[in-house]
Amino acid sequence: MRHPSTPAGNNGDTQRTRPRGAIRTHLGRKRTGPRNRALRDGAPGEPTRRQQEELFDKLMGRFQEALAQAGETTATAFEQALDTACDALVAAGESTADNAERMRQFLKRDMLQRDHPTMTFRTGDISTAGTFSCAGCGWTIVTNRTSVLPPCPQCTETQFRKTE
Repeated sequence: MRHPSTPAGNNGDTQRTRPRGAIRTHLGRKRTGPRNRALRDGAPGEPTRRQQEELFDKLMGRFQEALAQAGETTATAFEQALDTACDALVAAGESTADNAERMRQFLKRDMLQRDHPTMTFRTGDISTAGTFSCAGCGWTIVTNRTSVLPPCPQCTETQFRKTE
């Protein structure tokens, strides 16, 4: 006797083929198109996710060098080191002024977060390696390198707190 969920004519030893038509969403609507979605890297002419991550690492390295050369850790030295690092990237032709300013904001927030752990990060932000907790469900994302934050895989929330 066959199990009720096993289709007739299939003795359970072969895979049942699935038609390749449209699939239905949780709302019952038909969804057409590819079954998986590739991560979008942005508009043409903009750096890819990987290029942004590498650019952030370069900016971080130049910032740390400039801060070490300053020999002090005041707010003025911090801002001057950020400016020096951004200007060096733009002068070398590795980044546009707009993109360097965007990276500057990410780096500044990443550095300030160490003193203010309640700061939040959003999907699309670039941050150094660490553990991020979703503000909505508490799901944790662990990154081993600088990376662009994705939406929460559990609840699709876009805000995170960095715990390490």
